Amino acid sequence: MPDHSTIQVQLFDATTGQPIGQAELPVGNLPQNFEGATTLRIGDKTYSVVSASPMTAREFRASGKLRLEMREVRISKVSPREVLYSLPSIAEEIPPIEEGSTKLGKQVLELHEDDWRQIELVAITLQSAIEVDLRAIERIHTQHRKSPGFDALYLRKEVPLPLHGTWITQANLRSALGERATWLEGLAFRGVAGLVAGGFAVKLPSGLALYGVQREGRVTALGLHRKQAGAGLEGDASLLATLATQHQLCIVDWCRVRQIPPSAQRFQAWLSGQD
Repeated sequence: MPDHSTIQVQLFDATTGQPIGQAELPVGNLPQNFEGATTLRIGDKTYSVVSASPMTAREFRASGKLRLEMREVRISKVSPREVLYSLPSIAEEIPPIEEGSTKLGKQVLELHEDDWRQIELVAITLQSAIEVDLRAIERIHTQHRKSPGFDALYLRKEVPLPLHGTWITQANLRSALGERATWLEGLAFRGVAGLVAGGFAVKLPSGLALYGVQREGRVTALGLHRKQAGAGLEGDASLLATLATQHQLCIVDWCRVRQIPPSAQRFQAWLSGQD
């Protein structure tokens, strides 16, 4: 069956589920996929695409149909003095996206770009640099807190290589985390097409996820992404503490200005929100 050159597009409001309208658009006016953040201009309004079915041009060229759920983008003028940051600190750099990669159809861990390395394992030998960044973030909390946010943002740059001086491979992690860990197919940023170059992610039984990047077989960053603690918390804390002790690492929760030493008891308390 030949591909369709014109696509029947049905448009729905993502909030209410109500139809916005429909249009017949040339396939060339639509993106190759909706993997990354996409906006559409309809009349005098701008919409962001929340979901698309199907996701790729190959699929909607074949069917001739496309369903989009969208949310209107409302632009308000705000004085720069009134702009607040939701976080006190972010990492100065984020890793690049691997050219030609895609997260479509893959089981990946998706992070917001601002969540990159907000909680991570750091070599204890970098203690002096850790303290410099923690003191700077503490000043943001004490001097720039403006409910419900902050009027200043600290870019962390003292610890660009958090595992400097260690030698951890992905094989080391697989061995340390055991068979109950679920390895995903990659790491991605929300709203950004493609996979993080050299990125990896693994989910533990408690719901905790570890993610990071590797270069030439060596893990150079190892972050933690935690949701509400579930079953298996004690076991996961013990596994992480063993890994951290072996490689002389601590957990640093940058935005909360917390540093947790390599101890199963302390790790468990932190994971359960008690530390």
